[in-house]
Amino acid sequence: MKNLLLTGRPGSGKSTIIQQIVRDLKSRGIRIAGLYCPEIRGPEGRLGFKIVELSSGEERILAHVKEKGPRVSKYGVNLANLQEMSKKAIESLSEADVVVIDEIGPMEVMSPLFQELVQKALNSSKPVLSAIHKRTERGFIAEIKSRKDVEIFEVTPTRREEIAREIKERIETLLSSK
Repeated sequence: MKNLLLTGRPGSGKSTIIQQIVRDLKSRGIRIAGLYCPEIRGPEGRLGFKIVELSSGEERILAHVKEKGPRVSKYGVNLANLQEMSKKAIESLSEADVVVIDEIGPMEVMSPLFQELVQKALNSSKPVLSAIHKRTERGFIAEIKSRKDVEIFEVTPTRREEIAREIKERIETLLSSK
């Protein structure tokens, strides 16, 4: 299967695995498209999330405790930034070898363009590596989890390295068979 989804509790290592694999693939000249949403941290802990379009490296605020907009937990989501970055990621899909989406979660699925990005990526012939929200079992996220063409890996701190190695090998095999 080419659609590889990571799920697990917050802090289990999903984003760490994705970062390691993206770094390794890019160092070998493999073109990556998609979105990555790293934390914004301050002295008092997590303040929000950035959204980074991977082919260009452009980044904006996705959500922040001080952001206006629809709320997910304590964060206000910047829908304009989410829409614009999703549009840029969709435009870069044709140039990519691998698609990365971190994360398919409650904030991100507020954007119809983000949902379009996810569908286009999963329906493409390209390997897809994504994190997906663990607890959500309805709506768009549940639809993605129930697709027959995805494989879901449960990340735990004790299995993180094993899963990273397996996914990296899978992506390498998929790319070498093209």
